[in-house]
Amino acid sequence: MGDSIHNSDKRHPWYSWYKWLPPGKRTLRELKHQTFFLEQIVNSSRSMVSIINRDYVYEKVNKTFCINHDRVSDHIVGCHLKDIWGPDNFVNNIKGNLDKCFNGKVVFYQAFFETPVWGKRYYEVVMRPVEDNHKKVTHALTETFDITEIKLKQQAAIEIEWEFRNLESNLPIGFFRCDLNGRLLNVNRAFTRITGAENENDLIGHSVRESYSEPELFEIHLKTLLAENVTSLGHVILKKSDGQDIICRISAFVVRDGSGNPVYIDGAIEDFTREADLEKRLQQSHKLDTIGLLAGGIAHDFNTILTTIYGYSEMSLEGLDTSSEAYQNIKKIIQALGRARSLTSQILTFSRQVGQEKISVRVLDILQETLGFIKPSVPDSVILEDIINAPDIKIKADPTQLFRVFINLINNAMQAMEANGGRLTITLDSRKRADINTFIAGKKSDGEFASIKFADTGPGMEESVAGRIFEPFYTTRKHGKGNGLGLSVVYGIVSELEGDILVNSKINEGTSIDVIIPLDSDVTDRADTVEPRANLLLIPENDNEANIIAIALSNSGYSVVSCNPVNNWIEKAGIADLVIIFDKSPEMPANDLLFSLSETGVTTPVLMISDFDIWLASEKEVSSDIVKANLFKPVSLKEIVYSIDSLINKIS
Repeated sequence: MGDSIHNSDKRHPWYSWYKWLPPGKRTLRELKHQTFFLEQIVNSSRSMVSIINRDYVYEKVNKTFCINHDRVSDHIVGCHLKDIWGPDNFVNNIKGNLDKCFNGKVVFYQAFFETPVWGKRYYEVVMRPVEDNHKKVTHALTETFDITEIKLKQQAAIEIEWEFRNLESNLPIGFFRCDLNGRLLNVNRAFTRITGAENENDLIGHSVRESYSEPELFEIHLKTLLAENVTSLGHVILKKSDGQDIICRISAFVVRDGSGNPVYIDGAIEDFTREADLEKRLQQSHKLDTIGLLAGGIAHDFNTILTTIYGYSEMSLEGLDTSSEAYQNIKKIIQALGRARSLTSQILTFSRQVGQEKISVRVLDILQETLGFIKPSVPDSVILEDIINAPDIKIKADPTQLFRVFINLINNAMQAMEANGGRLTITLDSRKRADINTFIAGKKSDGEFASIKFADTGPGMEESVAGRIFEPFYTTRKHGKGNGLGLSVVYGIVSELEGDILVNSKINEGTSIDVIIPLDSDVTDRADTVEPRANLLLIPENDNEANIIAIALSNSGYSVVSCNPVNNWIEKAGIADLVIIFDKSPEMPANDLLFSLSETGVTTPVLMISDFDIWLASEKEVSSDIVKANLFKPVSLKEIVYSIDSLINKIS
């Protein structure tokens, strides 16, 4: 008996494990002793251990299995698996795997199972086939491990890794690792975007030196890194794959092994081109502001001197014969004063010391009037094209000043192409803040902007020249062909509108000037039922500049009627509160208009708008003194409104 095993022992539930016991001579007592300890080990396991026959019925379960199901062993042994785990779970997760095990395969799988004690948990299941003496699989030995905590930690690790990878990919910072010679070993997606490569694999194996615009600088940086372990290499000009230069901030450090020996270099690059450009533009803006303060102060003092000279010159004319030499000389002095006044006016505009009357204005209206004004003077060698992508956008601006901006920019572009001709393309569009490379966008956190771009195909400019074009009296034209104030005036007006001007110019390719102005956030129109501030008659109506003023005055609350001085214009003048006459009426000279009003007894006051050098001596002969105020071009809406209101108040 000592050397034999009784048949009843062979039927013991754990008998199938005997073959794994130490080999050698086994006595029944030894086997029973080993079986006792084996059962202790199985019952002490944290896994659910069970033996299942081919009828899918439990023949043995350990203590952990019973605890998880809150049942004693006798209430589980003899039960079908579907009664313990549920029919759906048995069919979907268990039966198929058991069938593989009964076919002699060791099966591993993971699934969610629900137990009465712990609820739904994640388990890993191992099924091992158990054979009898004839090598036939009769049972499945099943171990079910609770791996919920492990799974949760794995999931957390995966999520952290995903977030890190997502952060690494989406950050606009390129990370790289290279050997001690600068040969790239690894890069992230941002590094690929910054350098303009197709993918990461195109860069691996290449030297960082190839991306340096100045390769010698790379050698200096490499030596500095290895010698001093510095982390910041400052701003470096790198070359993209398409040859374009970009300004990057580079930081790097040497990674060393446990013995302190350098192994490789880790670094980061950030495309700083946009920020560098903005910084440069901000410095240029501060420079122009400083120049403006100085020039504005001088212009104010100079205007005081001009006023004195003008006053004494006008008094000197009194009593002089108009045919005398003295009269003609003083007349030339006054005409020169007009030109000097025009210069000081432009300087004051540049320095933003001439306030604007800002009203809601449709940009397209002003642009169309400007094009109508300029087209007759466009040479045949220049093609003028307009592209209107946003016809209805509005901004807060002085229409008369906006007209000056457009006129100056168009004239400047045509002058650039006067030698060889070309094409001037004017584009009206709206742009989002994120699409604008300018510091003004920061003032409008979520606003949109009007973009009026003037692109010519002229000779272009060097970067050093393009950086100075808004400085007063700076001009690239020959002596006598410009005073260098046109673009300074443009700068002053646009700056007053909280806008900016973007200049992009390349030699032999042309220049584009993009005027960026915030859109009007208050788009409500003035109610038609509001009583007009005054009824105005404007003469003439075919002058584009007069049309601009008509638009401006209408939007400012005046009732404006424009007409040519023909037919019943006298009747209209009689019922108006004020008549505005431009000195260059195409139908009738200004003096004849004034004389006609005086002869017919019309007492409506007249506001004249004229060039300063137009001599209005004949007007002095009109006995009715019908001209109550005279404004000189270029005139702003603020000046016109002030004059109109002053005259109307005097009459009242």
